[in-house]
Amino acid sequence: MTDYYRNKVHSKEIIATFDDALILPGYTYFNPNEVDFSSKLGNYHFHLPIMSAAMDTVTEEEMAIKMALMGGLGVIHRNCSYEKQLKMVRNVKRARSFVIDDVATISPDEPVAKAKHFMENYGISGLVVIDDDSKVCGIFTKRDIPYMEEDCKKGFVKDFMTEDVISIAPGASREDALNILFKHRIEKLPIIEDGNLKGLITIKDLKPEFPLASIDEEGRLLCALAISPKFPQSQESLSILKEIDNYVDIFFIDVADFYKKEDIDGTKKLIELLDADFVIGNIGTYEAAEFILTKCNYPEDKFIGLKVGMGSGSICTTSIQTGVGAPTFYATAQVADAIADYSPKIGLIADGGFKNPGDLPKAFAAGADLIMSGHFFAGSTESPGYIDTIQGRKVKIYRGMGSKEARSTNYILDRYSEDSKMLPEGVSDYVPFVGDLDGVLQTLEEGLTNGMIYAGAKTIQELKKVKIGIITSIGQTEQRPHDLLGRF
Repeated sequence: MTDYYRNKVHSKEIIATFDDALILPGYTYFNPNEVDFSSKLGNYHFHLPIMSAAMDTVTEEEMAIKMALMGGLGVIHRNCSYEKQLKMVRNVKRARSFVIDDVATISPDEPVAKAKHFMENYGISGLVVIDDDSKVCGIFTKRDIPYMEEDCKKGFVKDFMTEDVISIAPGASREDALNILFKHRIEKLPIIEDGNLKGLITIKDLKPEFPLASIDEEGRLLCALAISPKFPQSQESLSILKEIDNYVDIFFIDVADFYKKEDIDGTKKLIELLDADFVIGNIGTYEAAEFILTKCNYPEDKFIGLKVGMGSGSICTTSIQTGVGAPTFYATAQVADAIADYSPKIGLIADGGFKNPGDLPKAFAAGADLIMSGHFFAGSTESPGYIDTIQGRKVKIYRGMGSKEARSTNYILDRYSEDSKMLPEGVSDYVPFVGDLDGVLQTLEEGLTNGMIYAGAKTIQELKKVKIGIITSIGQTEQRPHDLLGRF
């Protein structure tokens, strides 16, 4: 199917969308419970090949944490300051970690009020107390906060902290840590060597609540962040970006059309500066992928993926406003061919244009390794924003990053053509509130699983080999409920 695209004259090329394609049924040789839709991106393994989009009404820290816990990935948006991004990625990394390296500490001479404010502000339940010689001298948790308001205002940490600190040595196993936590009925276990704090283990991070979570080598949740391809102009911004790099596993270069010299050159400087891995996008053609894979000389150990699709999103109007675009299904087939020809290790992420669970199997059949969506997740509990009620229905705001409202912040003007600051390439509207993310992901998983069963594909790699046909407009109508007695 993909060779069909490549051999057509461009002016007559069929630019197909998800609605135009249909997977043909295949022979199923396996039991339904044997379906495995796990996938890889670089050295990262995902039990759920689904990402939430880097949009300010879709993915901030809460969504990123939940997506990673469920086995996928949430890509935090960039429509905010570096300072806010730093706070969000730090919270993702601290959310579920076997060993916390960046431990919150406080001096014994600090007021209780300061300790209380610190814990409330950073969403933590305790602080390790460090004296003037940088030695651990106590631990102060929410349980140590005095009941009397007067004591909170005038008391000091040293007056209420627990001095007899139960700790563990560096290199201890999960089992050892669990045994100590259970034996002493405590929730926090500092890692101490020669009186010096080396880390912290918490009970919540040891519980096997999410066995399929997307985690790094140290057991922390994977963290992804969208960034501009432009190199920071100020030393202050550069310094914060380097600090952000300490918490991020994958940076996603986030522009509507990456196939531009300025973006390509800026990204190379960023890859050389930062330690995290990079996914580059968006692009939409074989030629763009071919150029990036053969001419840009990005480091092979850091450049791990391409993100494809232009103008397909449910709140994106780029193709309407500019006359240029590459629907995600078409872009996926195009770029999959280029990757197969030049760099099979590069991952492919199909971004946007998904309306139904059945679109997921089609994306993988066209060559994707993972999919990314904003539409599916904008109405969930974990997305940013509040739940409103319109005409008796619960809704949440969902806006395109090219919308006038999103671009008013000035943080993402370089995501689009800089000459089009007044031309919106997206809209802002409401979407139905759909409840917790768990239910949304379950629906998508079931659609993907059943699609793979009908197609006869046990794995994502097998799904890439199934047959796809282009369906007529009459066929599209026939796929949907039809010839029914409607309500008058």
